[in-house]
Order: sequence, then C-alpha cells, then structure tokens
Amino acid sequence: MRIVYEDLNKLREDVIKLVNKGRVKIWWWHIRPLHSVTRGEITNALLYGAPLRLDKDVQGRYVVWSKLTGDGRRIRVVFEVWKINAEFVLVVTAFREE
Repeated sequence: MRIVYEDLNKLREDVIKLVNKGRVKIWWWHIRPLHSVTRGEITNALLYGAPLRLDKDVQGRYVVWSKLTGDGRRIRVVFEVWKINAEFVLVVTAFREE
C-alpha cells in the first residue's frame, strides 16, 4: 500500500530513516536500459536532494533532484513510500536531466 504524505518534512524524515536502514527497492528494469544512474547517486538524492516535491500526476509519488553525481549533472529521482509488512522506499525511475 502506497503511503500518502501531506507533510513533506515528515516524508523527508521517514525517507532518511528508511534509506539508512537499507529499505530501498529500485526498479532497475526501468532505469538501467534507458539511463546511466547508479545506486549511490539515487541514495544521495534521496538523502540530500532538494527540492522535494509532490508528483503532479500521481498521488503518493514524490520527486527529488540532486547534483551529487559523478559527473556533476543533475538527476531526478521519482519515488514512493510503501508499507507491505514493513515500510520501504520504492524508486520508480531516475534519470539525468539535460
């Protein structure tokens, strides 16, 4: 079940806790064939990226940007927080922006 946050500060706190516990699932099947983004870059974006925004099209989906990448180019990470037995962050997609 996808968790919907109204308070982005609470979302940030929960995402940091889940990332630090290693509770991140990444849809590599969607990312790898199209984009060259690493797990470390995705993790850095989840921990330190800004701004953190609501996805305009999908309720319970969030977007964060980061320049903490190997080449200094900005990436966008789209993610959700799910609870199935235990909570985890599900990274739906991540890609470099031009």
